[in-house]
Amino acid sequence: MPLPTLSVIVPVYNEENYIGPCIAALLEQSADIDEIIVVDNGSTDSTLDILEKIGAGSPQVRILHETRRGVAHARNTGFEAASAAILGRVDADTRVSPGWARSVTEYFGRDDTAQVGAVSGLNNSYDSPFRSLKGWFVRKQISRGMFGGERRMKNLHGANMALRKSTWAEVADRVSVQPDIHEDLDLALCIVAKDIEIAQLTEMHVNISPRRALTPPIEFYKYIDSGTKTFELHGRMNKTIARWLRIHWAFHILLFVLHRPYDPSTGRYSIKYLLTQERARGLPIDVAR
Repeated sequence: MPLPTLSVIVPVYNEENYIGPCIAALLEQSADIDEIIVVDNGSTDSTLDILEKIGAGSPQVRILHETRRGVAHARNTGFEAASAAILGRVDADTRVSPGWARSVTEYFGRDDTAQVGAVSGLNNSYDSPFRSLKGWFVRKQISRGMFGGERRMKNLHGANMALRKSTWAEVADRVSVQPDIHEDLDLALCIVAKDIEIAQLTEMHVNISPRRALTPPIEFYKYIDSGTKTFELHGRMNKTIARWLRIHWAFHILLFVLHRPYDPSTGRYSIKYLLTQERARGLPIDVAR
């Protein structure tokens, strides 16, 4: 029985420093990916120039344009344009690990996964001082059955996810395009509301940039608040979730302090690097840019 087809959607906005390696990693798995759809959301840097050069030599790469600002709009445009049975979704700074695409298609191609409509995977950071520590922690949680192993969950990670085209058809008219919510969490909660299962796959692994750790804590609070708004939108906010969101913000403050002096180009901490211009990642909320 042939494996299901796979389209991978990549929403982008001003990603000149990341989009090249992202697409290159996907193209290395071109035997298992039918098309790569990059949806530009109004980039003003050299992102489009890079994509056009890639696309000229790679017919699998399609470049679409979405003028409505916001990750959800770009994602939706890509999902609607995709032709495959499975819709992969990664961020512009994602670098899929070897075997990523095959792990997705093989899982959805099994007879015993018909009840699962979406999957998400695991990740590590490729330019973080804590890459080894995080890798050890993730492996430990996998061995304990807390991560991966096809365990069921109620969330999706926008940097590393996939869903059936039929699942998207079930929820496309329910997902929100509000600019101040988490679009991946909103999508997951819409899927769960339809009693469709979401699984987390160990082999569905990617590497991402820890650049969000460089967002100043005051700004990052907006990201935490958008989580609250997303849960409230679905009537799922409670005291336990509120507590975990506060813990997330506190942990971010620690990460911010530890990442600011770290120079990924040298792999060393540097006072000089600390004093350079702030390198905060633009948060995927509040579309006013």
